[in-house]
Amino acid sequence: MAKIKAVMFDLGNVLIFFDHTRAVNQIARYTELKPQDLSRSFFESYYAGDFDKGLLTERRFFEIVKGDLHLKGLNQKDFFEIWNDIFWENLALTQILKDIKKRYGLFIISNTNRPHFEYIWDKFPVLREADGLILSYQEKLVKPDSRIYQIALKKAGCLAQEAFYTDDRPEFITAAKKLGFQTVLFRDPGSIKSALLWPIR
Repeated sequence: MAKIKAVMFDLGNVLIFFDHTRAVNQIARYTELKPQDLSRSFFESYYAGDFDKGLLTERRFFEIVKGDLHLKGLNQKDFFEIWNDIFWENLALTQILKDIKKRYGLFIISNTNRPHFEYIWDKFPVLREADGLILSYQEKLVKPDSRIYQIALKKAGCLAQEAFYTDDRPEFITAAKKLGFQTVLFRDPGSIKSALLWPIR
């Protein structure tokens, strides 16, 4: 195997945990839809995907959501406060980022929208350890599109064989592996240390 020059992490449910039900339960107070139907309509919708690609403004996204979910009594500002309040830090992993950075370039590849990322960036300063960010809303691309991984390689200045990538989504790991990345499906910090040939602490 080629020597690793860059380590690349997914963001959601790897570096930062999230739980959509937190938002769903709050938003359900403003609609007659049941939480399970709300979740299905909302997070699996075309407009959620377009928002992650940076194709919708926050105002337009809220307008679509408000109409589609028949929201009443919820303004845009309060909506985004609810929308963003779903994250917490994976401390067991983020605590070793500085150690990783001492040995490798450190990058984040994430399917995310602007409000989510800006909230996370402000709330979890440890992410500023990253040498580069490859974000779907900026690149207008989402994983598993091969182009977003190629952008990451260009930013890292390395070949695919010299990049290590971890993600909790098997389909995103498969896409990176096809390009030649060294990959591990994320399960816990110990698996990352082992994959990078570190002693497990």
